[in-house]
Amino acid sequence: MNSSDKIPSFSLWTEPWITLERKEGGLERCNIEHALIRAHEFASIYEQSPLVVVGIHRLLTALAQAIVNPQRPSDLSKLWAKAEFNAQEVIAFGHKYGVRFDLFSEDAPFMQSADISLRPAKGDKTKTVAYLALEMPAGTAITHYRHGGDDSYQFCAACAAACMATVPAFASSGGAGIKPSINGVPPIYILPGGKSLFESLALSLMLPDYQPEVRSKKRDDAVWLRQPIVKRDTELSDVGYLHSLTFLARRTRLHPEALATPCARCGQASEWGVRTMIFEMGESRSKEAAFWFDPFAAYKLPDETSKGTKKKAVPTPLRPSEGKATWREFGTLFLQQPNQIGRKQQRTRRPAVIEQMAELDLVESVQTYPFRCIGMRTDMKAKIFEWTDAHFDVSPALLRSPDAAAVIHEALRFASECEFITRSTFREFFGGKGKNSERHENLRMRMLDAYWSDLASAFREFVLKLSSNINLEKERQAWLNQVVMYAQQAFRDAAALVGDDAANLRQRVQGEQKCSVRLFAKRKEYTSEFNR
Repeated sequence: MNSSDKIPSFSLWTEPWITLERKEGGLERCNIEHALIRAHEFASIYEQSPLVVVGIHRLLTALAQAIVNPQRPSDLSKLWAKAEFNAQEVIAFGHKYGVRFDLFSEDAPFMQSADISLRPAKGDKTKTVAYLALEMPAGTAITHYRHGGDDSYQFCAACAAACMATVPAFASSGGAGIKPSINGVPPIYILPGGKSLFESLALSLMLPDYQPEVRSKKRDDAVWLRQPIVKRDTELSDVGYLHSLTFLARRTRLHPEALATPCARCGQASEWGVRTMIFEMGESRSKEAAFWFDPFAAYKLPDETSKGTKKKAVPTPLRPSEGKATWREFGTLFLQQPNQIGRKQQRTRRPAVIEQMAELDLVESVQTYPFRCIGMRTDMKAKIFEWTDAHFDVSPALLRSPDAAAVIHEALRFASECEFITRSTFREFFGGKGKNSERHENLRMRMLDAYWSDLASAFREFVLKLSSNINLEKERQAWLNQVVMYAQQAFRDAAALVGDDAANLRQRVQGEQKCSVRLFAKRKEYTSEFNR
């Protein structure tokens, strides 16, 4: 039998495709069954693209959620005490649903639509498999991440599966009629970590009280349960929780063929590969449906007091912003909404997974929880600019402390207001028009980058001290002083590059003096405000 006569098959339940990092070092590819049964043996999911890490994590979370089905805190406590998933339960799940995980099945392909032919037919509008890998150039996105064409790409079955797992979380707007997935333009996703992949997945299991309130409780079309048909451009009002983690925002059908060359993504040889596919608009959530709060995303809430706007105010998922490092969103991502301290604040809602961890305190012995925050910055439409990938260690006490939360929220706000002072003062003294205006603007941007870069490590130390130090006011005052110092230094360094002629020297002295006066006044304002 030659390769053209073989029946293509690649079961994600039994074939190795998930790359995991061993605790002692080194990598190993596992199938889904082994990834769950042996989750306690591995440190984490390993992938060249952090977006794929999110996709695989959410898929494994959905499967663990279905297998464990925790209903009360004691269910999670027992699981944590056991420190591994029940192998017999995982195997039983595979016996029941394993047939639904074949990537190239004729009648029930995993995460695809079975009403599309397994092989491209005449007239099909096929697309390159590179559309699945957001870090690769595809179609008109030829300058994103790296240069190159997309018509020669061929993925092995394992890479095709890994990239397909990103669709529910990261499918974004892609032109006329191409809508984003259930969370809209992709937010920053928080992945709980731990000493093992098991701990990461166990902390990701959500009790009913912490799952989205508007989820369907009658029907939950997880990808292994639903009919294997994805209708083109379908709007859904009722979505279950497992369905949301495996949401098929694209109507897809991979075209398998014998892999003659190494995979363009991982470089490994494989029996089956994919060069082309059908990739169309699939499911979306109805605009009329109640807002969906993903348990692994943070949100900025609309101002309840605002009136007179024609457009309905809805929450906004926290997304990556140009030039804004993820640590600057620490308060929104991890902390309670603080009581207002003499000024209006943006109302926020931290991820439900963080809320559950803070309220249940399932792991009493842990000193800090590791978290990974992954997002993708776009133009809110089809263009993809970059991904963000940040790591944080947060103590359980900090997650539960409203006082520490208030201090940190205020600390970040103070840093932002000091940035405004340095930025506006620099522009006042070194702005203007003429041939130097562009050069001065570049200096101003470098000044702000240096300011926030210096504050990044200082902020991590500040948070660490708040986690273990009961003297919040002492640490708060130290932070105010440190921010002012870094702001002054950044201004001086930038001003020194303007020029050393008499006019510039005079402007430098005057600018530095005014900047310092404004910074000290802002520090005094915050000190007085907190002590009232």
